[in-house]
Amino acid sequence: MNFDVSFKDGDIIQGIVTSIKKYGVFFSFDGGYIGLLHISEISNNFVNDISKGFSLGDCVNLKILTIDKENKFLNVSLKQVNSDLNNIQDFGPSKKMTSYFKETDFSKLEKSLPDMIKKELEREKL
Repeated sequence: MNFDVSFKDGDIIQGIVTSIKKYGVFFSFDGGYIGLLHISEISNNFVNDISKGFSLGDCVNLKILTIDKENKFLNVSLKQVNSDLNNIQDFGPSKKMTSYFKETDFSKLEKSLPDMIKKELEREKL
């Protein structure tokens, strides 16, 4: 596919998975564009293993965050796309992180937080 396309920031477009790395997923798009779905743009939850949600050749709907037309490169997001548009495994909260938060006592922080915020706001006024 080597025809001229006119992508805009915010467009929802379909890409094909071409490579899966620890830090993200690479896609090919119409017009010879390639793109990166960084791990931070996959889900609002912690993503431990990207390969559990993607396979080579998958077609995925993604939102364009930035466009480098000179290099035909897109930065894209999955977490900003309606989940009904894709058949991607949900990256739910990590069991390890969930158990950590259940076992951690945040009561001291909860009690001191209002004073911390007040002091920080006073410092900003100076």
